[in-house]
Amino acid sequence: MDQSSLAEWNQLDLGDLLVLDQVDESRFRNRCSEDNRNGRVFGGQLLAQALLAAQRDVAGERHPSSLQVIFMHGAGTAAAVDYLVEPLQDGKRFSSRRVVAKQAGREAISAHVTFAEDLEAAGHLAIPRMQYPAPDQLAAMSELASQKGGDFAGIDWANYEKPCLELRIVDPEHHLTGRCVAPRMAFWVRLRVPLDDAPHTHNAALAYLSDYWINSAAITHHIPARDAHAAAYIASLNHSLWFHASGRADGWLLFECESGAMQQGRALSQARIYDAAGVLLASVAQECLFVNRQQPA
Repeated sequence: MDQSSLAEWNQLDLGDLLVLDQVDESRFRNRCSEDNRNGRVFGGQLLAQALLAAQRDVAGERHPSSLQVIFMHGAGTAAAVDYLVEPLQDGKRFSSRRVVAKQAGREAISAHVTFAEDLEAAGHLAIPRMQYPAPDQLAAMSELASQKGGDFAGIDWANYEKPCLELRIVDPEHHLTGRCVAPRMAFWVRLRVPLDDAPHTHNAALAYLSDYWINSAAITHHIPARDAHAAAYIASLNHSLWFHASGRADGWLLFECESGAMQQGRALSQARIYDAAGVLLASVAQECLFVNRQQPA
């Protein structure tokens, strides 16, 4: 595919968005891009495709165990992004790859990905999942204005979620139109179009979703989500994802999010991702820039 041309994504089928073409032995290229409403490629797409590129360079049945990413320059949606894979290690139990996403000679992200053999070993889960309403007990974003009225009326809340997924927020009054007392939030997410059955597809989709809304735990402690875009400049700085268990990423997933600190305009948020059965699939940590729009970014 010519680097100057990209296919149009229908904004519904995540599997189509994440497809990579192999350019040469260690270089992979996206077919289409998701606009993050600012002319930039959504960070979750970069995370997911970096993971997929690294996976295609790893032989055997090793599965991703961690993904560590630094966001460097925004990637535009008008041109393709190349993912360059560098082998770092192929040991007895682990493989490591470095992936750099480049566009027009500039690095968009630098990622370090590790893969592991499946091991029989002792385990524990020290933080059990809290109890929340099931997604079918929560209002869909498109229903908030009609169901809740008041401060929710007159706003197209469906515009706050991506077309490819459904979002259900626990206690939306404390995040969308008001502020949360403590920097914590929980929400459910489900893709609208099912994915194929390949484990690597679901791992990549989980990486994509791990960049969605988790910083809101920090943001809505200071300003309602309704007002955040106009009042604040927000950008992801770095991102870490740890995979704990295999699972599907196209069913309902629960995100438990909290922000332990925000200082000097940098907010650190952490999240645990559970499937509908309560299995902990992954843990996330992300630092974002969060400053007043009147200040220089």
